[in-house]
Amino acid sequence: MCQNVVIPTRTTLRKLRTFLRLPRERRALVAEALLLPPFITASFRLIGVTRTQAWLRRWAGVRVSNEPDALRAIREARRAQRIVKRSLGVGGSCLVRSLCLWTLLLRRGLTTELRVGLRKTDGQIEGHAWIEYRGLPLNEDEKTLRTYSVYERPVSFDVNCWR
Repeated sequence: MCQNVVIPTRTTLRKLRTFLRLPRERRALVAEALLLPPFITASFRLIGVTRTQAWLRRWAGVRVSNEPDALRAIREARRAQRIVKRSLGVGGSCLVRSLCLWTLLLRRGLTTELRVGLRKTDGQIEGHAWIEYRGLPLNEDEKTLRTYSVYERPVSFDVNCWR
């Protein structure tokens, strides 16, 4: 009787060793960046966007961050998302990626804004989501964003969701 045994490749082992060598805080960030996109995607289907964002807000908790830490938190969270996307292909739609980044930063005490824009291309309406900090986009370049009509105010799907 032959069983299928999965033998990790050298590349997989190297990635695992690299991950384990990271400082504890960075390992936690990468793990969150890995686990949040599939959770958010499944949660959208099961309970909807509004309740998903409300749950993420509660899970993230309330923390306070100062300015130097804010810039570092943004850089580290974006880096964690890139590592997970490049290494494992985990990312999701623009809304999933944006809510993931929003949650990662909120857990580190940084309040960002979820923005949504629309555009019409070949008769089809397209939507796009991204995160901004103090009016600057964090996970999208400004050239791309100029092609969208942006809602005037940031989007918060979960306002009054659980009241």
